[in-house]
Amino acid sequence: MYYRKIYILFFLLSPLIPPPTAQAIPIEPCMEEKCIAYFNKWKIMAIAKRVTAISAVAELYYQGYGTKKNLIQSIRYFRKASRYQFAYAQYRTGIFYLMEDDFIDNQEGIKYLKKAARNGHTESAFLLGVIFGTGELGIKDVGESDKWLEKALIGKHSVAQKYAGYLNKSGQIDRNYYSRVNDFIIELDVISHGTEKDQGKTAQSQVDIQWPSDSQREVITISSPTLGDVFDYELANLKTAPPASNLATGTRIQGRKCEKIFSCYKVDKEDFWRYVNTQSGSIAQ
Repeated sequence: MYYRKIYILFFLLSPLIPPPTAQAIPIEPCMEEKCIAYFNKWKIMAIAKRVTAISAVAELYYQGYGTKKNLIQSIRYFRKASRYQFAYAQYRTGIFYLMEDDFIDNQEGIKYLKKAARNGHTESAFLLGVIFGTGELGIKDVGESDKWLEKALIGKHSVAQKYAGYLNKSGQIDRNYYSRVNDFIIELDVISHGTEKDQGKTAQSQVDIQWPSDSQREVITISSPTLGDVFDYELANLKTAPPASNLATGTRIQGRKCEKIFSCYKVDKEDFWRYVNTQSGSIAQ
């Protein structure tokens, strides 16, 4: 069902990455009375053009929570939330078009991932970097890959750091290929080691990269809340929130992690995993 052309090649990479402190609550199919009641609450808020609620309804339709599973309605609501520049909804719309067999449209998928990436969704930026870098969807463009991968690195995306580290170690980053990522790595070397900046310099493949961690990210500890608790909390916030037309971006609702959704990168897999395993303890998350 997932990705006709994008394969989960790097699925095993996820155990190397510590999960975020605040985990998304998994939504499973449910047609119990309480589930239907929650769906109806979200639907009412969605009618009021609360962008988080619109996106939530899309997810509930997708999962079949409180309503029959309906992918047509799901994509409809994701697209509606996307129009209000909601980054998560744009990301989910893009993934939808790349994942769901009956809706496959690579052009639309890439378009929505770009929208999300421009709105600060680093996982979308990273995924675009891989898609354009591999040419797996029929669009091989190192320049585009370089641009989006750099954006993901600026956003301190941990797997993008590993990916760029591998490209660097394997000699695929220099002044002609991945020039933006090359300059980004050189800048890190200047900051980390106090070396002199040289605009014509090429990143050294034998040097371990000191990636920055996202120390400014807010850490929220959640101790096994129920799905009902989460819905009630969100609904309480939505009642005082401005309508979607006044909002720009957002990533409150979490979905699949893009660390588990990679394009098929045609390299020596054993070599890649060997590199990742040796670097996993030294790369800042």
